[in-house]
Amino acid sequence: MTQVIGAFGFIFFLIAIIKLLKERADSKDRKKIILGGGFLLLGCLVMLFSTDELTEKEYLQEIAQITVDSDDKIKQTDAYSDADINETVEFLDEEIKKVDSLDPPESLPQEIKDSQDTLHEGMEKIKIGIRDSDSEELQNGQTIVAMAQILYSDYIDKNPDLFEE
Repeated sequence: MTQVIGAFGFIFFLIAIIKLLKERADSKDRKKIILGGGFLLLGCLVMLFSTDELTEKEYLQEIAQITVDSDDKIKQTDAYSDADINETVEFLDEEIKKVDSLDPPESLPQEIKDSQDTLHEGMEKIKIGIRDSDSEELQNGQTIVAMAQILYSDYIDKNPDLFEE
């Protein structure tokens, strides 16, 4: 979101600066416009190229929240209701998109970063198992998600100082 605001701001201020420079003939006014506009454009460029990287704690909390929400939704699903099954499949699609949209912080170990792909794979299998009423696929997905959760939990247990408030 910050990048979008930065891009719009950059374009807006650039157009405004050009218009003001065309209207002003006085060199003092032009210098003020260039100096003030330069600072505004610099601020917009910083916003444009900034990253909204999550901290390790925020990232792992997001992952945990996604898995808890997904688990709750699955438990509430009526296996005999097509509408309920479709709703759960759509919900899991959204949760998988959330997992895919997260960028693991660079400071995390590679196996923790890779476990995001494992989590995606497991959630996909669970979704397919629910959609197709395939208990074996569902069980495989649950096993894969559990493996990813073990890696996350182990990392949290080994680094409690990162997660204390």
